[in-house]
Amino acid sequence: MAIFVFVVGSLLTILGCGSLLASLDLLPTEVGILYAGCGTVAASSGLIVLSIAALIRRVDALGRAWRAPAPEPTPFETLASESEPPLEPESAGPIEAPEPSPERSAAFGESFAEDEPINENRAGHLPTLAEVEHALVEPGAAPTLVGRYTAGGANYMIFSDGTIEAETEQGAFRFASMGDFKAYIAGRK
Repeated sequence: MAIFVFVVGSLLTILGCGSLLASLDLLPTEVGILYAGCGTVAASSGLIVLSIAALIRRVDALGRAWRAPAPEPTPFETLASESEPPLEPESAGPIEAPEPSPERSAAFGESFAEDEPINENRAGHLPTLAEVEHALVEPGAAPTLVGRYTAGGANYMIFSDGTIEAETEQGAFRFASMGDFKAYIAGRK
């Protein structure tokens, strides 16, 4: 396809330049001005078509590179991969969060509640690497606004994915679920 477009662009450019050359002897006449105008349009169109041919070749090369298999690793990459065990995300299972040590908590003034989950999703477990990659590759649709109400001087918005946004005098807050929102309200009292 690129070759055909290149040939057409070359013909347009050559014929346009020929028309410009023919118009030099006839320029003071109407026919000369017509030749000059047509030659300019044809030569300009030919250059544009040549640019399109170059673009088609580049897109074809990118498509071939995209579909081509990965290149063989270099000797250095082979040595590096042999020294490190391969990562197998499918068999690794969920990643467990380390338990905080009491010494570290006391040293940094942190307090950890036993029932407070760390980085857990709604299913109650940490996501696996495969789940994270799937979520990055195929993001879900943006949540839609389901309802909006005002109570106690605060504006609340509820979304289709169960999240809640609250705008209060203390600032704007976002809660992952109604349970998180209720826990926040209970903690303020």
